[in-house]
Amino acid sequence: MLPPDVREWLPSGHVVWFLLDVIERMDLSALHRRAKLGGAGRAPYDPVMLFGVLLYAYATGLRSSRKIEKRCREDTAFMVLSGLCYPDHVTIARFRSEHAGVMHGLFDQVLVLCAQAGLGKLERVAIDGTKIAANAAAARSRDVSGLRGTGRRWLNEATRVDEEEDERFGDAQGDELPPELRDPAQRKRLIEQLLKRAEADPDKQRGRRRQRRVRQGEQALALADEVHTEAQTNADVGLATSIARVQRAEAALDRIRATMQVRAVDRARREAEADAQGGGLVRGPLPLPVEEHSHVRTQVARVERARQRLAERSAAALDVTGKRNLTDPDARFMPVRGGGFVLGYNAQLAVSADHLILAYDLVQDPGDVNQLVPMFGQLEQKVVMLREATGKPDLDIGEASADAGYDSEANLNAPGPARIIALGKRDKIAGDNPPTVEPGEHATARQRMAWLLSTPEGKTRYKKRGATVEPVNGHLKDQRGLRRFARRGKAAAKAELALAALATNIMRWYTITTTQATQTTP
Repeated sequence: MLPPDVREWLPSGHVVWFLLDVIERMDLSALHRRAKLGGAGRAPYDPVMLFGVLLYAYATGLRSSRKIEKRCREDTAFMVLSGLCYPDHVTIARFRSEHAGVMHGLFDQVLVLCAQAGLGKLERVAIDGTKIAANAAAARSRDVSGLRGTGRRWLNEATRVDEEEDERFGDAQGDELPPELRDPAQRKRLIEQLLKRAEADPDKQRGRRRQRRVRQGEQALALADEVHTEAQTNADVGLATSIARVQRAEAALDRIRATMQVRAVDRARREAEADAQGGGLVRGPLPLPVEEHSHVRTQVARVERARQRLAERSAAALDVTGKRNLTDPDARFMPVRGGGFVLGYNAQLAVSADHLILAYDLVQDPGDVNQLVPMFGQLEQKVVMLREATGKPDLDIGEASADAGYDSEANLNAPGPARIIALGKRDKIAGDNPPTVEPGEHATARQRMAWLLSTPEGKTRYKKRGATVEPVNGHLKDQRGLRRFARRGKAAAKAELALAALATNIMRWYTITTTQATQTTP
């Protein structure tokens, strides 16, 4: 027989007990501020209980409000968290929506608790971006002309309905009381029939549909103007970035050609000196024309590939640049690894050496290069917060690492923690032409970074980046189920990212605590 108390159905080491202990240590007064205080209607659910249910759901990769409602009736862990209350999916979804702004502050609280428990090793912090799909279908996206056409079509439909109603009702509103209802003697007898008829009146639904179409049409036209302006700005910025990349590749080719030319001139000089001394042998390989040298041919091929990739990306971007989605206008088309695009957002994460999420952000920019400085700013705020919470005034970030997506002169020279940023991908993290000698005192930040990444020590330090942040990206998508947002709009999606990051940190804390307890048990 089962114990009469549902709390006895769960083992003592279950994660639910850990979650409840963490929740008890948090300041959840912000949740109570929005709770209903008396008045008509049934009593509200405890907001702390709803937060616990939602937190456990995200910790276990469950984000559908309907599935959470079902689990509260069938799953023992959810029963314990809900206290055998059965909130419906509307209540759960409304709670998640109404308390979106609170999630960012709750994330900070959990981060502080984790740091006080000994987590958050800052000697190494990795920053990375990952694309997360929006809760919208790409087929609902339109370019400027499509948005304007849709908006005009919806407004025309609303106008047509207005004209039909004008022809049907004339100067009347269409919802006047019938003559028999004006008679006080018959009013009481006919009132119930009239109300039932009004509820079933198709004209009532038609009015609502017309209002919705007008609203949607106006939004579509406003969105078209916004898209047109932003598309022009993005095109200018993207063109400048692409041109700069090609120019760097061509500059590298010019340097190699100049080096080969110097070598050829030096070879000719030594051969002339040898001839003058009696025709002795000259050491070194036989001279080749500059354009036939292997280094020159390799760099020429790289320049051609860069130009080809630029042309391909420009052609592909024409299909998605300037488009907006009618379901989630904040979402953007993001290029993903392996080719293609995903309609969604770019989630930025800063992760400590022990896989604790220190900071996060959600942006509409598909690239990462402009996100490093803002993430440095967030990290600085979090470090100040952790210093005060832990009583460690010397707490600071040892080194921040990022992949080649963050490579730029501005990021290499920006104020902030010491950093190591890849200058190329895969086996070319030091760039296409890594230096062979250490740069001098007046070397640029890029030259010093290229030298660092070409050394065994630099390669080892950078290699830790992937092992630090990539598992957390995987946990967010696979363990928390955040491959696609459940909510729409940038603000709502960012709040959902905060909740998922919060749950990830708690689960990391639980895993470390459980592992330590197992290791110390004889």
